[in-house]
Amino acid sequence: MRNLPKTISSYLRSMNEEQLISWVRKCMQPIGPISTRPVMQGHAIYLDGVLFAYVAGEQLWFRTDDESDLVFDAAGSEWLQSTKKDGTASYEPYRSAPEAAYTDEKDLRKWAKQGMAAGKRGKTKL
Repeated sequence: MRNLPKTISSYLRSMNEEQLISWVRKCMQPIGPISTRPVMQGHAIYLDGVLFAYVAGEQLWFRTDDESDLVFDAAGSEWLQSTKKDGTASYEPYRSAPEAAYTDEKDLRKWAKQGMAAGKRGKTKL
């Protein structure tokens, strides 16, 4: 975690998948109910049938595409990486949630809307 006060940084590290999903559910209530399903090593998060985020371990990732990558780049978001069978890195169409999304409901909704837009434009599924 970059430049966060120790108390916030400690709190973020202590959130597990269930707590993150609960946080996203709470923040998204003004927009609509979310649904989740277990996938790979985490949970896919949907709103109105659109996959917009993914929670794995203690990390929240938002769906991205070519249109939204610059916004996530400006926020310093990292790419979700996986490892192929041959040991090389593969980059998935998900970016790490900016730090404020973990503590500010409006900020989470702002990033979730980016994920929703990318999800509506995209064709890949989780």
